[in-house]
This record gives sequence, C-alpha cells and structure tokens, in this order.
Amino acid sequence: MSSRISPELTDAQWRSIEPMFHEVRVDGRRRGRPAHNPRLVFAGILWVLATGSVWSKLPESYPDFRTCHRRFKLWFDAGLVHHAMERLYGEDGIALCTAMASRMQPWRAPAGRKPRFPVASTLRWPLVRPFAER
Repeated sequence: MSSRISPELTDAQWRSIEPMFHEVRVDGRRRGRPAHNPRLVFAGILWVLATGSVWSKLPESYPDFRTCHRRFKLWFDAGLVHHAMERLYGEDGIALCTAMASRMQPWRAPAGRKPRFPVASTLRWPLVRPFAER
C-alpha cells in the first residue's frame, strides 16, 4: 500500500471522477430504498482499499459495509474502480486494484458437498421446480 493513497476524498478529486459513478435508470420509476450517495460509498471503498481492513470494520461514518461491498463488486467488475483509482493515484492506484483483484476469489463449495439448490450454469439464481400434482 502506498502512503500517497488517502481514505479521504477532496472535492476536487471527487469532481474528477464523479461522472463515472452516475447511476443509470432505464425508466424514471424508483423502487425500494433511496440509493446511497455514490461519493460516500466510494469513500467507504477507498477506506477499505487504503487501510487493508475487512469490510465489516468500516466506520459508521460511511454507509453500511454490505452496501459498500456490493457496490464495490459491481463497480470493480465494470472497471469503474480501476479507472477511478488510475485517475486519482496513477500507478499506485492500479497496483492497489491489482492486489485487490488477487484477493477476490469466487466462493466454491468444499469438495464432495452438494449444492443446496440446483442452479443453472447460465443463471445466478436457483431453478424453479413446479409442484407435482397428487
């Protein structure tokens, strides 16, 4: 970890990366809870990256650690975290993203354990089996 990378974002730093993090809504309708402020979520992500701490130790001044982690996975897979860290910190940011990518491993069931629900290989949710009529 580089000492240059700070978990705090200045206004100028946020303005340089803000257009990347606009939430896109296809239709104008909103459902559920209001989305957290992307700046606060990214600041929480930056805190975890800069300190090397676990997500559950995220201070209360940031949104819930589960929200930050979920957005981190979405933004990381989309390449937004890489672009933002490169724009903010250059090579040090890229090195930090590379280190984080090596820590991210997909979860695998232990050998010999059957999955609890059958899951299609192309889907990410359990298959629905219709009830058989008696």
